[in-house]
Amino acid sequence: MKTVIHKLRQLGLSEYEAKAYFALLKENPLTAYEIAKKSGIPTSKVYEVIKRLEGRQAVQSIHGEHSRMFIPASPEELIQNYRSVMEDNLCSVKHELSDIKGGMDTSYTWHIREYEGFILKARRMVDTAVTSLLLMTWPSEMAPLLSALENAAARGVKIAVVHYGPARTNFGQVYIHPVEDTIYEQKGARGFTLVADAKEALNCKISGRETEAIWSMNEGFVIMAESYICHDIYQMKTMKRLAPLLKEKFGEHYEKMRDVYNDND
Repeated sequence: MKTVIHKLRQLGLSEYEAKAYFALLKENPLTAYEIAKKSGIPTSKVYEVIKRLEGRQAVQSIHGEHSRMFIPASPEELIQNYRSVMEDNLCSVKHELSDIKGGMDTSYTWHIREYEGFILKARRMVDTAVTSLLLMTWPSEMAPLLSALENAAARGVKIAVVHYGPARTNFGQVYIHPVEDTIYEQKGARGFTLVADAKEALNCKISGRETEAIWSMNEGFVIMAESYICHDIYQMKTMKRLAPLLKEKFGEHYEKMRDVYNDND
């Protein structure tokens, strides 16, 4: 019950509204008194709560034998109503704010320390990309972005991915990094970099339960992230074509190549 109430509150219902709707879903029709009794809402508040639910088209009254009774809208109808209202509001806000977007300061960085917030930011970048996406990721972060990336490819967005480990994709150009195990052992963390339309970049380190991400539209930050991914792709193209010679010169896992402080044969 607590989980359902929490989810309903995320849709904009108050705690009392969520409890009243939940009580009606379990049993209906009910009188206002019965709703209060079964949901734990104070009787002095229940009529106010029901009135707000009626305004949301979440509850409807019917005439009982002796008093008004109430029935709930189906969960499907409640969700569709919420979706319609949110889409209308979002379109309205987007229109109202479009004239002032040009005055935004793009030099700042946005720090994200929650994994869910980091994934949400990455998904938004993919969903709104128009021309190109550059991505460096591990399977754990590829999974929640997969459908969004597929949709972006269907829109005609060019996509290049550096992927640590095997990848099953049917979009864009995917480059499998050849030394993922060694890199994870050295860093003790997964890295993630995403550049959208060469205008915004998201860089993240995931270590155990800790997430440290930075998003920015700062031109220098974007160029650095873009160059980082592109140079890895250049290197992987070279490795793919010259792998035997490179392993002979630098070692099975390219240890000598990755030692930037020495240049010994």
